[in-house]
Amino acid sequence: MIPAVLGLTVLLLALFEIASRRLDLRNLYIRFSLDTKLSEPGEIVTLRYTVRNTSVFPILYAGLSLRLDTDFSPEEDAEFMKKHAVSDFTGTRISYHFFLGPKRQLSGKLRFSVRRRGLYDLGKYYLEFGDFMGLKPRVISGEIGHRIICTAAPCPVPAIQALGGELGAVSVRRFLFDDPTLVLGYRDYTGREPQKQISWNQSAKSGRLIVRQHDFTTDRSALVVVNVDPTSRRLMEQCLSMVSSVCRLLEQEKIPYAMLSNGDLHSLAEGLGSSHLFSIQRRIGLSGLTGYTGFPSLIEKCLRRKKPGCTHIVITPSLDDGIRACIRRLARYTDREPFVLCAEESTESA
Repeated sequence: MIPAVLGLTVLLLALFEIASRRLDLRNLYIRFSLDTKLSEPGEIVTLRYTVRNTSVFPILYAGLSLRLDTDFSPEEDAEFMKKHAVSDFTGTRISYHFFLGPKRQLSGKLRFSVRRRGLYDLGKYYLEFGDFMGLKPRVISGEIGHRIICTAAPCPVPAIQALGGELGAVSVRRFLFDDPTLVLGYRDYTGREPQKQISWNQSAKSGRLIVRQHDFTTDRSALVVVNVDPTSRRLMEQCLSMVSSVCRLLEQEKIPYAMLSNGDLHSLAEGLGSSHLFSIQRRIGLSGLTGYTGFPSLIEKCLRRKKPGCTHIVITPSLDDGIRACIRRLARYTDREPFVLCAEESTESA
């Protein structure tokens, strides 16, 4: 009797082993998702993963490995790092081992941060699984399929705080109230506009709330003028931080703003709202600090724009005689004194 039971057991094990080796790789799925596509240096980002087994056979042993290079920093606790992480000079490898039953799935997450500005590909994953007896493991790999843009960190320059007072001035123009017959354009809904100002047609087309921009009395606006000079990358990185901080301040003050540059930041029409700020932060993260034209050509663009009541915020890596002369020319032909932020002076004062 015992030999028969042992023989049956061995036969069943052999059948399970043969069947598990026939496990089709198409029965194993893995999916990744990111909680954000845009972050700041040091900001925690969460990568979520789901591994699913659609086969009727269990996977007794499975392993998932993710490789984070030196531009990424895991943001998990010490116990997690001791159990799942191995670090060397090339980065950090995060590994998980688990059992996956038939028709089951496993979900998890990994928190990390990006060290510096730029565009990053999260790279590859490696998924290892064995047969029923664990005698012949197989490994599949693929691209995680997600990218993340790291924008510049906000700049702690104290002089930026003065913009609130400078831009707080209100100029009375043609009307005492909004004139609903004159629509200047459309922009994102910020939460401070009345519902009657929402354009439902434009909102339906864009998939987000859009409001009509009328001609109004308190016509405050700003133009962020960025001098892209690739000769000093260190100072230009500081300039990008200044651009990020200035735009955030303008958002807080609910002041519409546009951007002009002579480099790969390009130009952006006047707007306000989270999507407008996202566009600028995205350009900051993607910038390769490439300049296309000189600073005088950038000032010429500002003068051709000719918008009354607009405050020009000039951000430049350094101030030489030529740049100062261009700024004085801008001041002569505009109705407000330009506000100048210099990365070199900010670095020296710090």
